[in-house]
Amino acid sequence: MNWFVTESPRPAWIVRRSYAPWLVIATVCFGAFMGQLDASIVTLAFPAISQHFNSDPEWISLSYLITLVALLVPMGRIADKVGRKIVYIYGFALFTGASIACVYAPGFDALIAARVAQAVGAAMLQANSVALVTTAVPPEQRRKALGIQAAAQAAGLAAGPLLGGYLTEHHGWQAVFAINIPIGVVAVIAGHYLLPRTKTKPEKAKPTSRVLPGLLGVLLTYAALFAPMTLLPFTMKQPLAHIGLTTAALPLGFAVAATLLCKPGIKTGALIAATALIMPVPQVLQLAIAGIGLGIVAPACTKRVMSALPEGQAGVGSGLVNVARGLGTALGVAAATVLIHTFQ
Repeated sequence: MNWFVTESPRPAWIVRRSYAPWLVIATVCFGAFMGQLDASIVTLAFPAISQHFNSDPEWISLSYLITLVALLVPMGRIADKVGRKIVYIYGFALFTGASIACVYAPGFDALIAARVAQAVGAAMLQANSVALVTTAVPPEQRRKALGIQAAAQAAGLAAGPLLGGYLTEHHGWQAVFAINIPIGVVAVIAGHYLLPRTKTKPEKAKPTSRVLPGLLGVLLTYAALFAPMTLLPFTMKQPLAHIGLTTAALPLGFAVAATLLCKPGIKTGALIAATALIMPVPQVLQLAIAGIGLGIVAPACTKRVMSALPEGQAGVGSGLVNVARGLGTALGVAAATVLIHTFQ
């Protein structure tokens, strides 16, 4: 049974290729894309799921997010002991299997249970993704590699509302979970052949309070990002496809700013986001501008967190940032849900 818990080496013909490190980045991008796609695509299906099960939909996201946040650090520690590659691949396999369970969930409780299983798989992915990227390429190429991963995350976040509205309207709410299945199958196969063995020795890390302002900024940014994405499907009276196009303006603006606007700082981004709320422009443009502001704030806050830690504690910083993202997302979903119940 050792093969079940032992990382397999890459085929020699892949290792010899000069572009082998970038195949690792491409594999990790599957997880970066699918994780954000799943987080945003479900919000467009909330009304349909709520009607189908006659239940409040907020736990569809909250059960996922709470489980994810709780397991990020433990999964990172497990990966340090048994290997990042094997935890990453099993995470994808679990996420894919749980997506199938979501599609065929016979009741709301079963759907929530499947979402919790999805979150366990997602934690196994997110706890390893940054480390896999940074160890795959030499130091002088890490910024570029991490930028590609960030672009994949942004693409998934932006694709969610677009696909969510279309799939729910034309194929039912189950389709927003079914889309994960082919991506997951390809990613598991790619991970087996393209990811290197990645066992590492655990390091003791002692984060300080200098981590704290940047983490708070990440939390609030993701809360501001996900609250409108949860709220709009319930408040807009257009077809879901149109709602998806409108909602996508927010993460699209975020994606553009996060990948292209590196010089503006936190104050500038916050000012742009706040100004968007009072601008007398169409809603889709308002959302795009707000997304640009948030897309400036989030990377700047992340940089502040990572700069406060020595290089030997980069994994700790990465875990803390992911926890802040998850808590912020949960806060945004919860706040939007309160507003929905208050004004219905």
